[in-house]
Amino acid sequence: MTFKPSMAFRAKAKAGEAMVEAFLKKNGKRLGASLHTHQGPPLMAWSKIGSDKKETLVLIHGFGDRKESFYFIAEFLKERLNLVIPDLPGFGNSGMDPDLVYGLDNYIDWLDRFIEQTGLDTFHLAGCSMGGAIAAKLAAQFPSRVKTLSLVGSAGFYLPGKPSIYDEVIAGSNIFYISSPGDFETLQSRIFRKSPPLPTCVKEYMILKAMGDRKWLAKIFDELVDMDSIQSGKISLEQASLNHLCKDITMPVMLFWGRHDSLLPCETAPFVEELLPRAQVHIYEEYGHVPHLEGPRQLAGDMLDFIYGSAS
Repeated sequence: MTFKPSMAFRAKAKAGEAMVEAFLKKNGKRLGASLHTHQGPPLMAWSKIGSDKKETLVLIHGFGDRKESFYFIAEFLKERLNLVIPDLPGFGNSGMDPDLVYGLDNYIDWLDRFIEQTGLDTFHLAGCSMGGAIAAKLAAQFPSRVKTLSLVGSAGFYLPGKPSIYDEVIAGSNIFYISSPGDFETLQSRIFRKSPPLPTCVKEYMILKAMGDRKWLAKIFDELVDMDSIQSGKISLEQASLNHLCKDITMPVMLFWGRHDSLLPCETAPFVEELLPRAQVHIYEEYGHVPHLEGPRQLAGDMLDFIYGSAS
C-alpha cells in the first residue's frame, strides 16, 4: 500500500529540500566548482572543479544520483586533478524528458558529444554503479581517449550464478521503486553498510522525492538494461551485459568494490578482472555499494595512486 504523506510531513520535507540544496551549493562553492550547461540535445548540467592541472578526471554518477554526490570525494581529488562532473540526462539538473529513450547506447552518444564540446582530447574516467556501466562502454568505444578507467561497484557486468539487483527486478522487485518510508529505509540499508544519520526533515524530503520519482526511475532502469528484451526471452542477462566488451577495454582498469555490496556482489570484481586485458581489483572490507560516500578520502587516495601509478 502506497504511503500517503500528511501536510506536516510535506512541510518538513520542503524544509529538508532547502537544507540539502543550501548544503550542496555551499559545498560546491567551497570546492571552487563552476556550473555549466551543455545544450545537447539533451541538455546536461555539469560541474567543473579546477583547470590548471595536467590531468583531468571525468566522473559519472550512479542510478538515481546527481553530480553533487561526488563533491565529497572531490575534496581529496581536486589538488591533483581537474574534475568534470556531469548530471546524466534524466537525473539531477539535466531534466527529465519522457520522449527520450534512456538506453545505454544513447548515454554513450550523449556523453561523447558532451566530452567533445568540453574540449577534452584524452582524460581519465571513473564511474560508480550505473555510471560504471556507462563509463565501461564509453571506454570500450573510445579506448584511445580514455587513459585510465576506475569502476566503483560497477553495474553492467554479469557473474553467472551470483544473484544481483538484475535478478531481483526480473523477479518483480525493484529496490528503487519506493512507495513508503519503509521502502526508503530498505534501500538505504542496501546501499550503505551503515546508513548515515540524517536530520528528520532531510530524510522526509528524500523519501518524498524517491516516491515521486519511482515511475521515472523504473522507466530509465528498464530502458538502460533493456529489460523488455530480457523478460521476453529475446536475450539473456549475460547477453545484455558488458562481458563481451571487456576485450575492447584496453587501458589500465581498477575495479573498486565494497565487500558488503548487496546490489552488485563483490565477487563480480575478480570475475571481470579476468575478462579485462589490464585490470586490478581493490576490495574495501568495511564498505557497501558506495565507497565514494562511505570512505571518500580512502577511495580518492587509492584512485590517485592508480591513476598516477599507471602513468609511470
